[in-house]
Amino acid sequence: MAKYNMCEALYTLPGGKITPHKKPITMPLLTTLAGVAMLVINGWGLAGVDSPNLKSALVLFGATFVLVGGAILIARLASKSTMPYHKGDGCFLKREELKLKKEQKSTALELLRKGDFTNLRQIPSEGVSAVVVEIYSSPKSGYAAAQAFEYIDLELQPASELKVVE
Repeated sequence: MAKYNMCEALYTLPGGKITPHKKPITMPLLTTLAGVAMLVINGWGLAGVDSPNLKSALVLFGATFVLVGGAILIARLASKSTMPYHKGDGCFLKREELKLKKEQKSTALELLRKGDFTNLRQIPSEGVSAVVVEIYSSPKSGYAAAQAFEYIDLELQPASELKVVE
């Protein structure tokens, strides 16, 4: 199993608690609408106001909100990518990536085998990613899943099984 299939492994866990969901479009939609509202206020609402700084600010922020919100909205609507979603908690799982040195592999694997994710997170993370530990956790409950990977022949390979703690 490749590193990028960890989400697929989460979706196939027994119980069906983790499902694939697309990110919601509400925030990009609201950002786009706020930008449109600023542009409308500038065009019609401030017709009699003699304040060029206010009008310039409304155009600048309105156009920025429309462009950024619209781009994110289009990307989310066109994308087929999904994120792990915990049905019981009603939230997306938070992803963490710990990058460790090769010498820290045995410690990380032992903590992972025990399901001790708190101490696993305490291992000093290095810029070198000889060993990578991916952790998906729910911000609302104690649910967490982790798996370790290591580079072998310039390719990221699993170094452990998927460990789930509820």
